Order: sequence, then C-alpha cells, then structure tokens
Amino acid sequence: MWMLPLQHVMKLQKLAQSYYISRIKALSLISKRKAAKFAFDIFCWPFTRMKYEPTGYLQNAEQLQMNFDGLKTIGYRWNKGGSKKIYIAHGFRSSAANFTHFAKKFLEKGYEVVAFDAPGHGLSEGKRITAIVYKRFIEQLNLLYGPFDGYVCHSFGGLAVSFAVAEMPGNDRIKIALVAPASDTKSLADEFIRQMKMADKKLQQYFFEEIENLGQNKIEWFTIKRSLETINGKVLWVHDEEDNITPVKDAHFVQGMNFPNVEFVFTNGLGHRKIYRDGSVVEQIVDFL
Repeated sequence: MWMLPLQHVMKLQKLAQSYYISRIKALSLISKRKAAKFAFDIFCWPFTRMKYEPTGYLQNAEQLQMNFDGLKTIGYRWNKGGSKKIYIAHGFRSSAANFTHFAKKFLEKGYEVVAFDAPGHGLSEGKRITAIVYKRFIEQLNLLYGPFDGYVCHSFGGLAVSFAVAEMPGNDRIKIALVAPASDTKSLADEFIRQMKMADKKLQQYFFEEIENLGQNKIEWFTIKRSLETINGKVLWVHDEEDNITPVKDAHFVQGMNFPNVEFVFTNGLGHRKIYRDGSVVEQIVDFL
C-alpha cells in the first residue's frame, strides 16, 4: 500500500496553508464575499488525498464501483450474505484502506462488511466534499448495499452518517460507533477560521453563510447533537481527551445532554488517529456492534 510519508504530508499542508492564507487576504481586499467563497472551497477540499494500491486485505474483498453524482466511487465488500451488515465510514482526507483491521474483526463474527472511498478521497473520483454530499453518499450506499445494521464512523464520517441515519425510518435497529466524530460544524469552521487567520468579522459572516446556503439551514443545524434527537438506536461514542482535530469538549457537551441511547468512552493519549487503531478501542466497537 502506497501513501505519502506523514512528514511529507505535514510539510505539504503547511505550505498549502501559507499560500491559502495569503490568497484569502488578497481576495478580501477586492471582495470579502469572493474571499469567503474561496475559503469555503478550501474548507471542502481534501487536498492531501490518500492514494494507495488495493493490496493485502483489500485484494481479498469484492471490488465495488458506484456512480454518485456522475463520479466513479470505489469500494470493497467482504463476506456478502453475512449475519449482519456493517458499513465503515472514513474521515476527511482518509480512505477505506485505513480500516481493514475492522473488517478482519467483523469477519470473525460472520458479518458482511462494506467500505467505500468517499467522493474526492482515496481511489474515488471528485475533488470536493461536504457533510451534505457525504450524507447523500451514505444514503445511496444504504439503498444499493444495505440496509446496514451498524456503522463504524471516524471523524467527518461520523457527522455524515449521523445526518443520514437521523432521517432513516426505523433507525432504532441501527447501531452506530462514533470514533472521534466531527460533531459540530461550527467548531470545525471556527478552527478553520483560526488556522486561515480570517480575523475579519464580515469575512467570517460570509463564510458561515456559504455553509448555510449550501445546506439550507442555520449552521447550528449541522451537528450530531441535533441528529441524536431522532436517532433511536444505540450509539457508542469514543473520544480521546487529547484530540487536537475534533474537540473533546463537544463530546463532553453532548454527554451532558443525557441521551439514554448514547454511551461514552473516553481515552487518554491516543489523539485523533491512533484511537481507531487502538486494540482495546477496536475490541469495544466490535463487541458493541
């Protein structure tokens, strides 16, 4: 399996960030609305796409293709016809290739497992993705390869799956394992604004309007806590106290809302990415589903 070494990815990200900060500032001098549109485009662009060769455990899977909005998307299925159907939803700038260790564990339980590279990720076509696009992608997958009995979702995948399941009838039978989910779009947007040094309040307003206009809802609507109001199945939420990508404070806030069907597990020292590879975490999720 091939991918850029982590240090090269980080260097590219820093170089790209510096360029886009300068570009946003320059556009702001001409038009703050144009600058906001450009910033939103960057917000939705996984510019460090993870590419790989489908070797190892991926080669043992049934190779799938699905047309979505005119894009060819690539996926994998193991053990078709298993006792339960599980879908694995990766996060932003990730791919299905990062989650084959889950597939192995579920196959030991006799489950069918499906995982796709989302549009703009991995081997799938596309350049941009939003939570609404990812939600529709999950819905189409559910129609073609589901219905799924359970979902494993990391980061941005958790937000999209939550949006989708919240609108599915009879979702009381569906279990969701949220791993370090991107639970609040406002929090993600605030962090992006900080990183892009978008201090101008008018620019920030226009940026939020881009999100709201696309989704036809106020930004407060784009949260897992809103979705949980209509998700009736069991939910396992796993989050690390030192996560520097998706703030753990969002998880603590939702925990305080006391949803009876949501169980929380907090870890220490695993951060945002090690958490979904940790053996103990994987076992808890597999046992839960």
